[in-house]
Amino acid sequence: MKHIFILNGNIKSHPFEVIIHKVMKDYDYQIIYTKQKGDAIDISKQFSNQKNRIYSVGGDGMLNEVIQGLVHTDNELVVIPLGTGNDFHRYLSSEKDCQKILIDSLKLPSVLVDTALLNQRYYINTACFGLDSVIANKINEALHIPFASHNKSYIRSIIKQLFQYRSRHIKITDNNQVLYDGDIILCTVNNGQYYGGGFCLTPKADIRDGYLDLCVVDKLPGYKIPYMLTLLLLNKLEKRKEVHYFRCQQLSIDCPYSGNIDGEEINNSLYEIKIVPRSIRLVCSL
Repeated sequence: MKHIFILNGNIKSHPFEVIIHKVMKDYDYQIIYTKQKGDAIDISKQFSNQKNRIYSVGGDGMLNEVIQGLVHTDNELVVIPLGTGNDFHRYLSSEKDCQKILIDSLKLPSVLVDTALLNQRYYINTACFGLDSVIANKINEALHIPFASHNKSYIRSIIKQLFQYRSRHIKITDNNQVLYDGDIILCTVNNGQYYGGGFCLTPKADIRDGYLDLCVVDKLPGYKIPYMLTLLLLNKLEKRKEVHYFRCQQLSIDCPYSGNIDGEEINNSLYEIKIVPRSIRLVCSL
């Protein structure tokens, strides 16, 4: 089995390459750098007819590109969390040392887990359509705030969008049955548990159960939003009357606004989403 590492080529000198050479010296491996957005899709598809271990070295956006070529193949996926949010990896492990993650992965088997298909694009963690998607789509602007760390920029982005955001009207149906029709502040359709830089809005989500976990939060008056965010941070949203949970295998979201899947912005007016059970081989300890 060959080990294929996909790294972001926009970094002049990637610090993880040194670790790869050190850890993988006795293995058959190859390092491939992306040159532009979308390259990781083409790279992963190059190996679709073989059995390899493909390493997504980066954040959730890189991971989303990589999985496009791995669904329904014999290739195995390893997630090396070197991005800003790394939300999918939070679900897999609390380990943050990427060298240790790589070393441990070499001892682990792969297991079949679910992905989701949104229109014509797969995702493995989350799709969102409210304030959460606005924050995710604008975060790159915040990361370029001069003299501010990434963490501080992310917090500033949340605060900025929080006060600018206007509620959205969406309609969600499941097999022609209306699940929700109204104004919302948050809407997420998750395969994993974490999103938005560490928020756990769907704590019961399981990437092996054959279902997507849908959470919708009603439109709220401005004075209630900080309180609800506090409850979100404390994982205590479930019992609030403004918060609605559903488990679905297939659903449609009528929403004439941009959304976000695994850190990537998407633009449409109708989003068709379905679970794709046991469709990707993930190296993990679940």
